[in-house]
Amino acid sequence: MKNAINTIKLSACISAQDGVISNRELDTCFELISEKYTEIDKDLFDATIDAFFDENLSLDDYLQNMLAQDHNDNKNILKICYESAISDGFDIKENLAFTKACSFFNIDEKEITDA
Repeated sequence: MKNAINTIKLSACISAQDGVISNRELDTCFELISEKYTEIDKDLFDATIDAFFDENLSLDDYLQNMLAQDHNDNKNILKICYESAISDGFDIKENLAFTKACSFFNIDEKEITDA
């Protein structure tokens, strides 16, 4: 479950880079997360988003939190982040954050964006 929570927060952080997380981004993230992590229901997702807003962490902090996770799943994690962020348009700041996340995981962003 910690993997799912960290993924939600990373996705929210990337989506928030333009200054706002839209309902469309949240809905897309929930849909993708709940498909991958069946233990995540709407209440837990909402509580995780609330916790994200209460935190004062940077993108680097959220990326560091990902290090303890299963590294075979990084492409799926990045796909959730990407699909969520682009669901209402892809602001340059979101794009830069996504590029940084791809670089952190040593994954070519085209592997995610062209999939």
